[in-house]
Amino acid sequence: MVGRKPKLTTDPSDRADQRARTAALMNATKSYDCLQERAPKHLSGVARSTWESLVPQLNRQGLVKQIDKQIVTALCEQVQLERMAWIEIQENGVVIDGRKNPACQVLDSATAKVKSLSDSLGLNPQARASLITVENNNHDDEEVDIISKLKGKSGDNDW
Repeated sequence: MVGRKPKLTTDPSDRADQRARTAALMNATKSYDCLQERAPKHLSGVARSTWESLVPQLNRQGLVKQIDKQIVTALCEQVQLERMAWIEIQENGVVIDGRKNPACQVLDSATAKVKSLSDSLGLNPQARASLITVENNNHDDEEVDIISKLKGKSGDNDW
């Protein structure tokens, strides 16, 4: 069974470890460029308006950076697909000529992708936070162990 994803928060009423994880993430990525507030040129309609309303909020939080652009772009595109499918279903119904409206599948798929995009490839803030936690817990000890093992095997300490 998979554990819960780490929560990112700066709310003083939340647990100290959650706030510490968030602070570590923000510190580790502070040199990264903020996500551009202008939507990519190829986005239009709902995707563009989603970008323009979402990105300023993400930038204020300081957790999503320019390296996350592709994930945010895909998210905006999927939101547009959701909307298009929803409109199609509203106009023509769930059933067309005795068959399920194909827009129902599009809506279902787009909804699932919207959710999964934030979890994919370690590019979402929660995934980065868990990677930073793992790195901070293991990095120093592993580096010392690897160096001492290499020195011990070579028999030569003149690195």
